[in-house]
Amino acid sequence: MFIDLGDLSKGMGMIFMREFMETAEKMSCSEGRLLFRKGDTTHYFFTLIQGELRLAIGGDKKHVYTVRHAGDIFGWSSLVGGNVYSATAICTKPSEILRFDRDKLLELLERHPENGFLFFKKLSEMLGRRLLGAYRIIEGEGT
Repeated sequence: MFIDLGDLSKGMGMIFMREFMETAEKMSCSEGRLLFRKGDTTHYFFTLIQGELRLAIGGDKKHVYTVRHAGDIFGWSSLVGGNVYSATAICTKPSEILRFDRDKLLELLERHPENGFLFFKKLSEMLGRRLLGAYRIIEGEGT
């Protein structure tokens, strides 16, 4: 299985990407499906193939981010030492998702340090863009 993961996969070797995709489980999710709740123990990292999800926090489930582009990531807390998810993920449209087991993925990244470095560099760039978007929301500039 090979699926274009956008920015996340650019520059990574074909052998690594084949092994990377072998650690993935493809999921089909209906609108309204809850993937995880804020505070749930982390086990998985996800990337969107197609569809749309809402990430929300707080008691009233305040919307913080919409996952809508192929290759968008979520559940990243599982890869950066987080023991629990920092938001709730709910499908807002029928969606196709790749779910990666955290332990298998981290083991793969350790076996391929150059690609592992590139993966975490791209992950940090994506999270930085998401953080800047959250700042705009907080400042009232829109979603």
